[in-house]
Parts: sequence; C-alpha cells; structure tokens
Amino acid sequence: MKHLISTLFIAFVALQLSAQNDVQYTHFLFNKLAFNSAYAGSAGTPTATALYRNQWISLEGAPTTATLNFHTPFFEGRSGFGLNVTADRVGFLRSNSVEASYAYRFNIAKGKGKLSLGINGRIESGKMDWNEANPLDIGDGTIPASEGARVNPNFGFGIYYEQSNFYLGVSLPQLMNTSIYRDFDVVSANSDFRTYYIMSGYLAQLTNNIKLQPGAMVSFNAETPFELDLNANLIFMDAFWVGANYRLGDSFSALVQYQFTPEFRVGTAFDFTMTELNSYSNGSIEVMLSYVFNKKTDEAAEQINHLRFF
Repeated sequence: MKHLISTLFIAFVALQLSAQNDVQYTHFLFNKLAFNSAYAGSAGTPTATALYRNQWISLEGAPTTATLNFHTPFFEGRSGFGLNVTADRVGFLRSNSVEASYAYRFNIAKGKGKLSLGINGRIESGKMDWNEANPLDIGDGTIPASEGARVNPNFGFGIYYEQSNFYLGVSLPQLMNTSIYRDFDVVSANSDFRTYYIMSGYLAQLTNNIKLQPGAMVSFNAETPFELDLNANLIFMDAFWVGANYRLGDSFSALVQYQFTPEFRVGTAFDFTMTELNSYSNGSIEVMLSYVFNKKTDEAAEQINHLRFF
C-alpha cells in the first residue's frame, strides 16, 4: 500500500509540476522539436538528438524518460520533417509515444528572418505494469480496476521565427484534451492536458572566443497560471558550454556540454530540487547526445553552422 500510494502521489506531482501531458526537460533549448513542430528542419541539416532524464533520483517510482528525435530539411530547405519517439515511466505506469512533425518555412523581413509553420501528429500508448506491485495490495480498492494498454491519438501546431542570432516560438503540441493518465484514473477526469508554450533565445558575441546564449520558455495550462524556465549558457571556443537553468518555484540546474567534433555534442544537466521533495530526492539528472549529419564547409553552410547554437 505504501508503494502504491507513493506511486500515485508521484504521478500526481509530476503532472502538477509540469501542468501538462508532455515530458519536462532541462535541455529544452536543445530539444525544441519536443515542444514545437515548426522547429523541424530549422537546423539546416539532418540532426539527431537523444535524451535520458532521471527525475528525483532515489525516490521510488519517480519519472524516468528516454527520448530520440530526428529532423531534417527538404525541398531546398522550404520544408522540414521531424520524428520524435519517447518512452516514459512513472511508478507502475509505462507510456510510449511516436510523433511526426511537418514544417513549412519562408523568408520574411527582407530575407533576414525565416518563419516556420508546423503541424504534428502523435500516437501515445500506455499500460500499468503491476508486476512491480506488492502482491499484498492485490484486490485493494485503491488499485485502478482498468487494465491493458490504452492508445490515444493527438495533434498540434507550432510557429517558429528565427534570425541569425535570435528565435521565438509559440506552440500547442496537443489540441485534443486526452491522456493515458486519465485513462488509468491517475488524475481527475476534469484535468486539462492542453499546454501552450512560448520559447525564445538569443546569441551574443562577448569576445572573440566567448558567446552568451540566454533563453527562456513559458508554459501555460488552463489549470495553472504559467511555468517559467530561464536558461543561460557561456560558450567557450565554440566547444565548451557551461550554463544554468532556473525553473520557477521548482529547481535550479547546472548544465555542461562539450562539442567533441563539429558533428557530435554531449551534454549533461543536474537539477537541484527547491521544493519539499528535496528531503526525499537527491535531485534530477539529464544526459543529451546530439549529432549533425552532412556537415558542409562552403560559405553557405557557415550560416547553418551558426544556427546550430539554437
């Protein structure tokens, strides 16, 4: 019973902290496709990113998430395609999602900026893994009666604007108010899972060898006013990244990344919990791998190389 209660409590807290059905990432600046379909193809070259997040380390039943996404431009950069696969685990609940995105891009501001309009479609499936439950809990009225896998489709849209050193995006990844969390009675039937995102960032050249990359993301859900992430990274020699992230009322994070080659980057982040959960958890950790394909060396590709900071 203790394990079951803590499991349902964690699932509830996870939803309240994120106020959404989408997974929370500290590396949100480097995983925009998970939040905004219009970002697909914006890197200017095929790009793959893998992320693993272990939230609230040492807390039994806490969320763990693995994500792999790929996006690429096509039709001479006028369109972009993206694919995002996520496996999420919260207590006994196992969920998986596959999402495809399409974006159309066109020049504005006399060619100085590009505006992308994106749509996405998602299939989410989940089930309760009662193999980890305490056998003594079987038959307890607290255990949800529903069993077997549940599948929910969804779709959304996004808008993304970028210049050489600035970007701004607005998105609603889920238009349909559905979730497997409701299907398994983890949350109230009246819960709203539709979350709007606003993201923005800037790249400033401080010295010949040092850049500053601040960024922010606001998420708004009908059941909560908003959530705010503020992020800043110092980039040394276009290779070594040191940054910090503040999640309003939740955590403070340290980020470190290294660009091993022009194509391959590795990053990690550690969240220091600021809520009462810090009495039960050692914080959260996230690891990111990113690979850029078909790197070019001509003059036209220099712009692509610059945009990789976003």
